[in-house]
Amino acid sequence: MGSNPNLEQEINDHIKTLSRGLMQTNYSVAYQGYNALYRIGEPVIPCLKETILKTDWSNTKYKELSFYLTGIVCLIHDINEEEGKKIIEHVVSNGCPSHIKALLHSLSHFSEADFIKYEIRNIVILAHKDVTAKYDIKPLIEKWLENIPEHDLSELVRIYVVRPEDIDASGTYTPMLYKIALAWNNTFKTNSLVFKLLLLSTEHTFYHEIGHHICRHTFGQDPVQEKEADDYAAKIMSKAHPRIGRLVKLLRAIGIIKKK
Repeated sequence: MGSNPNLEQEINDHIKTLSRGLMQTNYSVAYQGYNALYRIGEPVIPCLKETILKTDWSNTKYKELSFYLTGIVCLIHDINEEEGKKIIEHVVSNGCPSHIKALLHSLSHFSEADFIKYEIRNIVILAHKDVTAKYDIKPLIEKWLENIPEHDLSELVRIYVVRPEDIDASGTYTPMLYKIALAWNNTFKTNSLVFKLLLLSTEHTFYHEIGHHICRHTFGQDPVQEKEADDYAAKIMSKAHPRIGRLVKLLRAIGIIKKK
């Protein structure tokens, strides 16, 4: 990289932008630096690795430093999965707080080799091969994303469609990493009523996780956060399926469904 001082300066400038955004928890600034470095690709990895390896992360308690470390490692992993795994192993083996370990493990949990990868609306979609072998997921994700306003998808980086055994819920949102994992647990025939009902449930879960992203919710099952995500999902479902929305309103009005 020393043979191209202009590139070196560009990388350093973008790293400063990324670092400032991560340390100040300014997501827009961090995302700007992240995208610029990701586009450059492999040449940024040595500089990013240096920022990780020169620091002792074993006593990191401050949230800002957690964001900083996770953001840098996530970028390395997105550029080169193997390099990312090596960095994660280094940080974990040298000791780090449990919350950082959980974040790093969430990065290394999935391998791109197990997924079909494509982009929809500038969001990377990774659908597990075991799922795509049975169902054509792409048109569904395209259709669901069409129901989401553009600004609501801002900074969302990745959407994983995974097997139910891959995660402990029907869907998850990972703060800071801006990624959603959606469990596909529908093994019924595509023209059956059960399949269609489960598909609606999965769609609702998808919008629920988008709701977490819009609100930039943190980790944990917080009742307030869950209600905000549910309210968002209900709003999008009502627009996407007006008849269902009217039915839900009617059932609430007559007391069959309780209002929140």
